[in-house]
Amino acid sequence: MIRKLALLIFLMIPLTVSAQFSGVVNYDVYNPQSSTGEVVNINMAFSENRVAVDSNISMNLMAGLRARGVYVRHDLSDFVVVTTDDEGIKITKSELDNLVGMINQFQGRKPAPEQKPFDWGARVRETGETKDIHGYQSVEFELDGDREDEVISVWLTDRIKVDWGLLLDAWMSVGASQFDQEIPIEILMNANSFPLLVEVNRGGRVIYRAESTSVSSPLTDLSQVNVPQGLKLLGISDLMMNFFRQQ
Repeated sequence: MIRKLALLIFLMIPLTVSAQFSGVVNYDVYNPQSSTGEVVNINMAFSENRVAVDSNISMNLMAGLRARGVYVRHDLSDFVVVTTDDEGIKITKSELDNLVGMINQFQGRKPAPEQKPFDWGARVRETGETKDIHGYQSVEFELDGDREDEVISVWLTDRIKVDWGLLLDAWMSVGASQFDQEIPIEILMNANSFPLLVEVNRGGRVIYRAESTSVSSPLTDLSQVNVPQGLKLLGISDLMMNFFRQQ
């Protein structure tokens, strides 16, 4: 569950908003009840037309593709998935769609059903609770989890608005068919608000937490959203070979 929550935050990256946030948001994702003390650190940087996400762990996004970071380049209509310290895979949305279709066919999976509009009124309730998180007024929303005694709390601020762009598209085509959706992605990725705290309460105890540890704005170091020089960029054919090698 920690890694599922981390993956959702990791992938929180075409909707167009009028005031694109510029800055950096850092998250810790962990289980307060765990004795292992595992904490996933996720750093997200936003500029006018790019988003960069970096993590302290490598996550399995799909068969043949593990990632420790991603650069979303709206201006180039592609994204770069960082797989190692010195390699990454550059891929466009159409290439990803074709690859997912091929993998699903190879594995005998049915195509994902057409996504229905998210029903906020039926699934999400506003608690009326508000608080200041890193200087941003935030409002609490709740929705029921997979179990009867499970409630998910999401604190959203409308002071941060992000163009999620290609990663939202990628999630709808890849994540929606590859991962469970206990926390609807529409809550985390939308044009009108931004999550600063997510908690899963089970039996009255917080068992998972994704919390922003800092928010800074504006983005002063543009290198944080640019692919590092020297990173070897591979293509979609390399990703396909990785997939078939693992079968």
